Amino acid sequence: MKTKAIIFNLGTIDRFTVDPRSVLSENGFDSFAEVTEFNELAVAALQKNNPEFKALFAEDTDYLCCASRPRAVRALLDFGGVNIRSKNITWLALDYDSAALKSAHGTPWFPVIDRDGCTGCGICHDYCLFSTYTRDDAREASQRVVVTNPLNCKTGCPACARLCKSGALIFPFSPDSSINGALEGGESRGASELLAAFEADPMKVLAERRKKRRLIDERKFSEAESDRKRYS
Repeated sequence: MKTKAIIFNLGTIDRFTVDPRSVLSENGFDSFAEVTEFNELAVAALQKNNPEFKALFAEDTDYLCCASRPRAVRALLDFGGVNIRSKNITWLALDYDSAALKSAHGTPWFPVIDRDGCTGCGICHDYCLFSTYTRDDAREASQRVVVTNPLNCKTGCPACARLCKSGALIFPFSPDSSINGALEGGESRGASELLAAFEADPMKVLAERRKKRRLIDERKFSEAESDRKRYS
């Protein structure tokens, strides 16, 4: 069975410091086999019913995928409606220019959730002021919280990811490896760390955040929706 290789690039500021095809060759990938390069993955994940995006894993074959942050790629694929769980995929992590991410203030962070780590606790939903997330307690735990308004997310604000107990929130374009998907298992946080992050009673802080969210000017969400349409 022929193996299909896919080189994923998350966006324009996702810059490899190695040649992906050389890495494939070093890992024994036959240069005559099929190699696909998919660029601007984060933007593609926002587009609904993108046939090119969904056709990536349509073949019944083995896959070898490489990216700067494979965990972020898997979360973006899941967000875009691509089911890869039944596929036989080998993932390779490529070295990347982390400094390029530090210069990207103002670039959408495209928040996504690692479903293998999400417990459905809802802290991200309760803490976010910008209605980035919705929560449905009727769903199973790992699917309970959904990123419904990714472009509402305030770039440069990692608060919800810092509070996630299981480290399931990923911001692919953050320069921080603990939240950009560079760490394969995520970074779990204990009760003491969460209390330190809240610097007060957690339930009181969350209640105050929910109150503030209701006071935010709805025009900001309208502006974010206009931005979203540019990617649809």
